[in-house]
Amino acid sequence: MKLRFIKFLGINFILEPYDTIMKYLILKKGYIVIPAASLLVDSYRDNNKLLSLKKSTCAILDSGFFCICLLFFKKIKTKKFSGYKFLFNFLNDNSLKNKKILSLDPSIKELKSNRLLLIKKNFKLIRNYLCPIYNSDNIVDSNLLKLINQYKPEIILTNISGGKQEILALYLKKNIRYKNIIICSGAAISFFTGNQAPITKSIDNYYLGWFLRLIYNPKIFARLVKSINLILYVINNKVSLYTLKIKL
Repeated sequence: MKLRFIKFLGINFILEPYDTIMKYLILKKGYIVIPAASLLVDSYRDNNKLLSLKKSTCAILDSGFFCICLLFFKKIKTKKFSGYKFLFNFLNDNSLKNKKILSLDPSIKELKSNRLLLIKKNFKLIRNYLCPIYNSDNIVDSNLLKLINQYKPEIILTNISGGKQEILALYLKKNIRYKNIIICSGAAISFFTGNQAPITKSIDNYYLGWFLRLIYNPKIFARLVKSINLILYVINNKVSLYTLKIKL
């Protein structure tokens, strides 16, 4: 089977449906990242963030703005695959219901709501971990490593902020003693728990998730403005399409 990818800034964006992506992750036992446009902009000048994205097994095209930039400036037609859509598929994936899940959560409130959602979605084996406030320049968490090596989750969901969760995923991959899957889904789970703006399939399909989030949280306006710099980065950097032949 041939998998399609786009490479940008050394990051491998996979252009496949959810089922194929999960099979690829299960085969590779790696981690997937879902970078927003603002994270792509940040990573351009932050080596730690960029390295964590480049070392991922694959990324998905969460940013509709990035897709538009690829079309206008590189003549590459792509389709957005948002974190919302990926997590919707994940939560309804019956093949995963009996796998050991570890949810990494940023607050007590979100830990409780995330756990309740996973139980409601019939995941049978769930553990939650309340993450400390990490310093993205030097993420170290011996308590988390100990829990992972004891519990041995098959899938780890990192529900913390973008820019830190990817660095945490790379740290975990370097330090845990067995192979698993890490999904850097960030705040996407909050769309389903109600802790963030209530995005729907239609809103997501029309690339309007950013607008609804802005209404519910005007503080993200600065991030949206910063994302405009992505235009320059797409124009000034190589974007390549390639395929990877692999047996799934």
